[in-house]
Formats: sequence, structure tokens, C-alpha cells
Amino acid sequence: MVLKNKVYFILGIHNHQPVGNFPEVLEMAYQKSYLPFLTAMQRHPSLKWVLHASGILWDFFCAEHPDYVSKVKVMVAAGQLELMTGGYYEPIMSVIPDRDKRGQIQKMTAFIADTFKTTPRGLWLAERVWEPGLVKPLVEAGVNYTVVDDAHFAAAGMDVESLRGYYVTEDQGVKLNIFPISQRLRYGIPFQVVEKSIEYFGSVAAAGGNPVLVMADDGEKFGLWPETYKHVYEDHWLENFLCALEHNSEWIETTTFGEYLDRFPPVDRVYLPTASYFEMSEWTLPAAAQEEFESVVKQFEHQPRVARFLKGGFWRNFLTKYPESNTIHKRMLEISNRIEKARADGVDQSKLTLACDALYAGQCNCAYWHGVFGGLYLPHLRTALYRELIAAGVALDVVVKKKAGFRTADINCDGIDEIIYESKTQNLYFAPAAGGTLYEWDILGAKINLLNVLTRRPEAYHQRLREFLAHPPRDEQGIKTIHDIVKVKEQNLDQYLRYDWHRRVSLTDHFIHPSTKREDFKRVQYGEQGDFVLGSYDARCTASSVVLSRTGTVWEHDRPCRIHLEKTVTPRNDGMKIAYVLENLDDKEVALVFAPEYCYAFSFGTDQDDALLNQQVAWTRRDDHFKVRVDMGWSEPADMWVFPLETVSLSESGFERTYQGTVAAIIFRLVLPAHARHTLAVEVSVK
Repeated sequence: MVLKNKVYFILGIHNHQPVGNFPEVLEMAYQKSYLPFLTAMQRHPSLKWVLHASGILWDFFCAEHPDYVSKVKVMVAAGQLELMTGGYYEPIMSVIPDRDKRGQIQKMTAFIADTFKTTPRGLWLAERVWEPGLVKPLVEAGVNYTVVDDAHFAAAGMDVESLRGYYVTEDQGVKLNIFPISQRLRYGIPFQVVEKSIEYFGSVAAAGGNPVLVMADDGEKFGLWPETYKHVYEDHWLENFLCALEHNSEWIETTTFGEYLDRFPPVDRVYLPTASYFEMSEWTLPAAAQEEFESVVKQFEHQPRVARFLKGGFWRNFLTKYPESNTIHKRMLEISNRIEKARADGVDQSKLTLACDALYAGQCNCAYWHGVFGGLYLPHLRTALYRELIAAGVALDVVVKKKAGFRTADINCDGIDEIIYESKTQNLYFAPAAGGTLYEWDILGAKINLLNVLTRRPEAYHQRLREFLAHPPRDEQGIKTIHDIVKVKEQNLDQYLRYDWHRRVSLTDHFIHPSTKREDFKRVQYGEQGDFVLGSYDARCTASSVVLSRTGTVWEHDRPCRIHLEKTVTPRNDGMKIAYVLENLDDKEVALVFAPEYCYAFSFGTDQDDALLNQQVAWTRRDDHFKVRVDMGWSEPADMWVFPLETVSLSESGFERTYQGTVAAIIFRLVLPAHARHTLAVEVSVK
């Protein structure tokens, strides 16, 4: 018998659930993926592997399934299992301050050291989002190595088929080791037959030189992803794979990152550009660019030597693709900066612990972006981030007293100041340059942002949905990855593909065509007669109010009319009053349909959110989950159009319709004589 050359294999599993995910989802993931995978590895103690679980899951395991933690302890002590550190709440490391990088990593490392009596050397990089500037803060936090996709190396011009070890990179003379993850194995395990992977191991081993192959990916694809539980466990894919590794153990040696580092030197030095896993570079592109990029990728899918040079966008593009993501991100940075200032001012760190931990939880990456997973499109995940960030601010206010009132700052980092009102009960964020709108309204007692609404936008996958509904494919055999599955959760989803031309916020000043009906407005199929929605407003603050004003144009039929609009927002203890003054600057009478729009991010939609109310002066909406009631009243009878904002998005389980919020527009039909003024008032309270 001729012995084959040896190949080393590292099996890395990354388990994570978002902050704010439903308890039943965590439990299902445990029963269908985390526990059965661990149990399978227990049956094969000779096989070594690597595990990373986010702090959210470690907290869940400790509280609900301590036996899982006990089993991990045994495997670690036996040398079968290596644990990796990471950001405790799984942040995108490159977009949080360095001080928070260190804090998140140190929290996770301390937990692992205290619980499992081992000090992790490697870091799981959330979503494998890499930027060269990460090297120094990671090493300063005690990290010796990390793992990224071989696509990162391809972006540096390297041939992924020749990657057979680990590399060392540096920044400012600080060195960090980096292992490449094999995309071939990541796509093949557990979706291809076991023999395919073993054959690939053999082809790599034949070249000699102590090569290492890494398959490090989401643990959820072993049981939780659609159709995988039956494939992986009931049909014994995982058991067959592990047995095949044991059967070929003379030439396939399972190892860990730490062990391989200790035995073998790096292959070479490398400098990787900003990158993430390949699919992420597609998702972060604007919808039109994403469609074009996908077409190019498909064109060269059978030319790997060319395809390796293709690269989409990078993670930070999500902050421009989705302003809602940028709003959360910049609020997070604001809280982080406040905590750092408190430290600089001499506040004892022990008094900042609650605020710090809530800040870290508010940095969990999942609701900041969107791809094949629901992410940003899932309201409960956005709500959870705001809950944590608001809680961090409230905890900080206890230590550092906050003065109520108005201030200006460029919170969104767009080069233009916003206006912020802060008190003990609420925070209001105004954008004078974006229609003089209110884009965030924090109710501190409930720890919610009542304007946490997602605007309806085109997505590249909407075309795939249209094609699927027009020509449903025949059933195909075989297990697929979540990147290939197309499913719909209800019929006629394409009817809900409506797109907003402006961001859905509050205090949006519409002047609409007089023939517009509620359904037209709801479907975004109406004539906007004014230039106020996207216009820039002048702003000034008094001791008690902010005054937002704009002189613009409203078209009456084909005649442009000069209108001056001023709205004075006066915060109250439980809400605000908005006083509107509309002035006709022309020498002729003008008829207007003025429709100020308010948006609310309730926790769920009801029949009450889809209504036409004629000649009303008040409206009330309760939310028993958030434990709030919104009351609106206005100064003269008017119609009110209420309708839900619903998006169609893609998640790992298919296309789905999701309630994102409720629009409430008050329809004032006015006739203004030449040079006349008309005053209106709206009051909104949150109990």
C-alpha cells in the first residue's frame, strides 16, 4: 500500500444569532443545528475542530442549556476543540471605534478564559469584513490570527488554488497571521456528496508541502438552513463525512489553527485589500449596479482565471445604500463618543459598565446590512439595536447629567448639521436640509425609536422574484445553498413591489395634485405639486422650539405659485406641537392640497393601519407590545389617509412581505387668496 502525501484540514464552525432575535428562533437553532453538530463531534473524539460562538449565544447557552457549555469544556480540555474569540456582540470590526474593538474582544476573551480555562489566540472576523487598518487594534487586543475568505486573496491578485497555508500581514510593523478559507469547500460542505470533498483533499495532498485546507463557515448551515436538517442528520451526511475523515486519517489530519501555527511557518507575507466574502461584495452595491455586476459574474463563471479579478463594493457602502443603516450607525458612534468623553472627564469605568455593554450590544452587525439574510429588513432587529443604544444613553445620563434643550451637530456625518432636542423623556432628531423632517424620535421610557421605519426601495433580487412568479421552475433534485434557493411565502408578492421616491420619515410636507386618491398616494402613483419634500429648509432654534421654513414652488395646474411654509415644532413632555403657517406670495389666489406626512414604526400592523378617515380632527393608535399609545389631533377638520408600509425582501427562507411601519397623512384642502396666510396646528403625544 502506497501512502499518500498528507493534507491538514481545519473544520471551523461559527455560530451566531442577532441581538433581539426571538427566543424561539434561538431554541430552534440549538435543537436543529448547535446541539446535533456538537453531539456528532463527540462521537468522533479523534477529529479536531474549531468553534466560535458569539456572546449572544454563549449567554443563551449558559442560561438555557448549561449542559452544552459543559460538553464544550470537556472537548476543550481534551484538546479536541479550539475556541476562537471575537467581538462579543458580533460587530463589523472595521466600522466601530478602536476602543470598542478592544472592549468587545476583551469581553469575549475574558469570558472564554473564565469559563473554559483557555486563552483564545484567534479571532472570528464578523462577516469576514477586512480592512488593512484592523491589524494593529486586533493585535493590541491579544489576537494572534484571524481567518478570511480566499476571495480576499484573489482580490490581491493571488491564485486561490495555490493557497496551501497561512500568511502574515502587518500594519505599522505590527504582525498578524491570516488563514484563507476555501470557497470550494465552503460551497461544497455539506451540499456536495462526501466523496467530492475527499477527492479534493487528495488532489491537494498530491502536491506535498504540508498543505492546510480550511472550511470555516456558519454552523447554521448544518441543520438550520432550509432543507439541511434532513440532509445533514437524518440522511447522515455529517456522520458519513466524519467517518470518511477518520477512514482516511493516515493522510487527512484534522487540526486546529493554533496547532498548525505552532508546527509550520507562514507561506509568505501578504497585504490584503479591503474585502469581505464575495457575496457581500455583491449585496452592498446599489440595486442597479448589483444587477449589472451579477450579469458580469455570470458571464465569467466558467472562467475562474478571469473571475478572480471581479470585485464588487465593500461593506461600508451599506451606509449609503440604506440611510436607515447610517442613522443607526451614527447614533452608535455618538453614544460611543459620549462614553469616551465621560472617561476623559474622569468618570470611573465601573460607573460606565452598563452604558458600555448596551453600546456593545447595539453594535451587533446583523441589522446594519441586508443580503440573502433579512438583516436590516427585519424590524425587530432594528428595534433591538435602538433599544440597546437608547438604554446606553439613559444609563449614561444617570452618570453624566444631560441638559434638556436644543443643540446642533452633524450627527449623520454628511457635512450638514442636524438639530437635536433632548430631554428626560424623549430625543428628537431633525434634518433641515432634507425637507425639514423629523427622522428619529426616541421615546426613552419605552426605549424605542418611534420613527424606526424602512423606506421601500428596489432590490436587485426583485427581478428574480418577478421572473420566478412569471415562470415557476420545476422541482429540482438535490440540496441547495441559501444563495440558490428561490421560494415565496405567499402568492402575488409582486403586487407589493412599490418604491418610495423619498425617505419615509415624519414632518414631510407634501403638496399633492387635487385629483389624488388615497390608493394613489399609497401606491406612490400621484402627482407631487411642490418642491418641499426634498428641499432644504432654513432653521433656527429658540429656547423652546425649532422653526423650520422654506420658500418654494407649488404648481397649480400648469401655473407655478410661490409659497412660504413655516413649521414651528415645540416639544412637550410627552410629544410635540407643530404649528404650520402657509403664505401665498403670489398676486393670485391659489388652491392647495397640503398633506403633512407622519410615519410611525409600530411593532406590528393591524387593520387600523389601512384606513380612509373623512373629516376628522383626531386619530389614536395603540401598540400593546411597545406599551405606548400615539394620539394625534389637528386644528380643523381634514381627511386622514392611513396605510401600512410593507416591503418585499429576501431572507434565507425565501421572499417575504414585512410590515415596516404606518404612514398617516393629514389632507388639508385650502384656498389661499393673494398674499394670504393660513395657520394650522398638529399635536402628537405618546403615552
